[in-house]
Amino acid sequence: MTVDSVSRRKALQVAGLGALAWPLAGAGSAAGASTEEAEASGVSSESSSEHSKSEGDSTMNTMTADNLRSAFGGESMANMRYRIWGEKAKEDGFDNISRLFTAIARAEKVHATNHFVALKDQVGDALVPSMGGFGYTDTPENLQGAINGEVYESTEMYPSFLEVAKMQNQVGAQQSFYYALEAEKVHAEMYREAKKAAKTGSDLDLGPVQICLECGYTVEGNIPGECPICGASADEFQTFA
Repeated sequence: MTVDSVSRRKALQVAGLGALAWPLAGAGSAAGASTEEAEASGVSSESSSEHSKSEGDSTMNTMTADNLRSAFGGESMANMRYRIWGEKAKEDGFDNISRLFTAIARAEKVHATNHFVALKDQVGDALVPSMGGFGYTDTPENLQGAINGEVYESTEMYPSFLEVAKMQNQVGAQQSFYYALEAEKVHAEMYREAKKAAKTGSDLDLGPVQICLECGYTVEGNIPGECPICGASADEFQTFA
C-alpha cells in the first residue's frame, strides 16, 4: 500500500467514512498493478510525485479538494432549491417564509463562493458527488426538506469535512467549512420556526433578515456591529426586509 493510500484511508476514518477507505484509496490489484507498471517503465513514484507538483496538484490535498467540490455542489443546489421553494411559499400566501427562503439562499451562495475560491488553484473539470434534496410539494413539506438538509450539513457533513481539513493542515478549507457550519446551525432553527407557523396555515412573524456576505451568518433583527462568526463589519451585511 502506498503512503498516499494510508494517508487517504486515515483521513476517511477521521471523517467517519472508514467503510469507503479501501475503494477510494485505490487498494487492491489495480493499485498494485499501476505501481508495478510505473516501475517497469522506469518511472518512479518519486518522479511521479514531482510531476504532480509541477502540475500544481500539490497545493491542496486531494481529499480536502474533493470535499470542497462536494460542498460547493451542495451549497449551489441549496441556493437554487431555496429560491424555488421561496417562490412556492409566496404562491401559497406565506410572504415572510418566502423572504426567509430568499435570504438563506443568499447565505448559501456565500458558502458556495467561499468553497469555490478556496479551490482557486484546482483548475479543470470534475465529476462532483453532492447531497441534494428534492421535492416540490406544499410549503410545510418544503420547509422540512430544508431542515433535513441543514441538519445533515451541520451535524454530519461539515464537522467531518472540517476535521479532515484540520488533519491535512488546509487552512483555507478550514475557514470555509467553519463559516458554513456555524451558519447552517442557525438556518436549521429558523426553518423549524417557519414550519411551525406554516403547519397552522399562518405566515411566519419575521423581522428583517441580515446576511453576512463574508461568511453567510444569518440573523433576524438589526445588523450587528460585527459578525460574530467572521468579524466582518456592519457594511458587509445584506438586508432582506
